[in-house]
Amino acid sequence: MKRFKLFVLLSALTLFTACDVSLDPTTFRGLEFTTEAQLDEQVAGMYNQLSQDQLFAQGLWGYFVAGNDEGFRSGIGASVVLPEAYNIPADNTNVWLFWRCLYKGIENANIIMSVANVPVMDETKRARVKGAARFLRAYYYYLLVNHFGDVPLKIQTSESLGTNFQLPRDPQKKVYDFIVSELKEAEPLLPGIQQAMTTTVVTKSAVQALLVRVYLKMAGYPLNDASKYEDALFWSKKLIDSHIHGLNQDYSKLFINNMQNNVQDNNTLEGIWDAAFLSKSNSSGAYANTAYLVTQRLGALNGIYCPDASATGVIGYSPATYRVFPKLFKLYAPGDQRRDWNIGTYSYKNTTNTRYPYLQVNFTGGGGSGASATAFTGPSGEITKIVIDNPGTGYITAPDISFTSYNNSSVALPAVPQQTVTDPAKMAAATATVSGGQVISVTVTKGGQGYPTIYDQPVAKWRREYELNLPPVRSQNNTSSNFPILRYADVLLMAAEADLKTHGAPTSFGIECFNQVRRRAFRYNPATPNAAIDVSTFTIQDLMDERARELCFEGQRYNDLIRWGQMTQAMQAVQTDNTANAPIVYLTAVNYAAANFLSNPQKYALLPIPEGERRLDKALTQNEGW
Repeated sequence: MKRFKLFVLLSALTLFTACDVSLDPTTFRGLEFTTEAQLDEQVAGMYNQLSQDQLFAQGLWGYFVAGNDEGFRSGIGASVVLPEAYNIPADNTNVWLFWRCLYKGIENANIIMSVANVPVMDETKRARVKGAARFLRAYYYYLLVNHFGDVPLKIQTSESLGTNFQLPRDPQKKVYDFIVSELKEAEPLLPGIQQAMTTTVVTKSAVQALLVRVYLKMAGYPLNDASKYEDALFWSKKLIDSHIHGLNQDYSKLFINNMQNNVQDNNTLEGIWDAAFLSKSNSSGAYANTAYLVTQRLGALNGIYCPDASATGVIGYSPATYRVFPKLFKLYAPGDQRRDWNIGTYSYKNTTNTRYPYLQVNFTGGGGSGASATAFTGPSGEITKIVIDNPGTGYITAPDISFTSYNNSSVALPAVPQQTVTDPAKMAAATATVSGGQVISVTVTKGGQGYPTIYDQPVAKWRREYELNLPPVRSQNNTSSNFPILRYADVLLMAAEADLKTHGAPTSFGIECFNQVRRRAFRYNPATPNAAIDVSTFTIQDLMDERARELCFEGQRYNDLIRWGQMTQAMQAVQTDNTANAPIVYLTAVNYAAANFLSNPQKYALLPIPEGERRLDKALTQNEGW
């Protein structure tokens, strides 16, 4: 199966290097098929759309969906025209390329379905090819209808349409019903993930997980068909009860696997389906010297800040473009391991592996050890409060408290005040209280100023320091990290939501799903009940918050907020919070997307139908407001 993955990607590079087709029949033609090799080439093109910039190389975790309440793109403003800023015209190039990439993937699938019975080949493989074609056609239509609303449902090849190519938009319900039908047809044709032994091709697990996601979308805005919650519950139970998947004990493991192309670990415990990326910079291992062009920006555009742009850098360059809102940071409870993995706590100064903390609370003396705490800062970089993460042990007297940060190490970050906090008048001070050998409270006695704020800290879910593509061939601005489209923790939380909505209150099944995610968050065995962590019930708000903590920056938050009908409220909350707490240097960037979205929420709930496509297809109408 790894051999198939490699063939698919390299063939895709050769045959389908750009999204240069639209729905116009004069710019795309089907092919005559007589051999299995030709069919394989079409499969390559079908998969290859996933690695395009407008999909999982950047768009579907970045500039199409990042305008939400998780964080912001530093430096964004009127001069940066991107969908995430809600400032694009209807003829935006990225939107048109997104549309065309998806229809190109659909066309490749249509061709496969029309010719799959022609080549002489193994029937098991033929079934898998048909299953993959149905699945990916359904998935590309899911992306289309989710982002554009009504879209043309084109399930025949462009060649077969002749000269009559004025296709109108089909209603969303019809498109979603087709998606569901295709996925159900694909399930028996595809292998189990145990047979595939990789997350980079579609399997029965991927079908079941995607059906849950699709049904939850149908249950929410704009269809609001509450009967679909029961369908989502059925398919989530089918996947969970198969006992094929589970949660990694360490939250970070899946994302480290992504950064390493999953070649060290097939990722099939928690991973279900990834968009695959390979790199010419892999100097060793199963995919050495493949010469595949790097397109992924994970870990580079976002990631741990490192200013070293040389190809020989040990850590890997990242400008830390995407930053975090305090609203998300504050959702995490003390001890939740996800916070300090998803949100960077340190930066790099140069090519060495020395880490410089953004802001660290230091406890010294008092006869004990192990205490740690998180400092929260206000808009002037003043320390406003300190929350104890670990009370430590053995303290006889109160320990001394001091603070270190990258400012004390003269690490330059873009758009961050660069004063070094050495002036006694600017230094913060705090006192601790101990009891029973533990630090039980910390009181800020002097806030100081100039310390880093949460707005300085980057999205850090994928970290370049774990790349396998070591010097001297590291790419400066790109990585080869795989992207998790579907993973088991998401399925557990979707199951919990479907259970809550189906029954009006969560049953033992939904509560266990919810608790498994919580247990892992605090480093406990996900499968073992834990009285200190487990909840006996949960609300829809609890579920919304847990999805934010678990799945942040994976491209799901925007879609969740839209289907819940919560996008307007979320952006209003972000704007209020940022106005009160953001440093002046960040005020424009942190509120830019929210202000634009709130100017016309109905318009920005969908992307515009590309004007270039409407010029080719006169039957296409435009979305409201565009």
